[in-house]
Amino acid sequence: MTSIIKKFGKINSFVLFLCFLLLVLELIGHRHGETDIEDLMFFPAFFGFLSCIIIFKIGVSLRSFLMKDEDYYDR
Repeated sequence: MTSIIKKFGKINSFVLFLCFLLLVLELIGHRHGETDIEDLMFFPAFFGFLSCIIIFKIGVSLRSFLMKDEDYYDR
């Protein structure tokens, strides 16, 4: 077990444990969403993941649109 933790890393092990704990709490607890879609199982996780992907894609497209040349300030 300790060799797995050494290979995987302490921070990654902690994050994995935290994800597992939140998964168990999601199954045990009951959320009271304001809309019906918020009451779906794992909706916050899916919504957060989808939002992260969308923000990343927008950032990449803005970078290609707004990026200046390397010698922009030297000219």
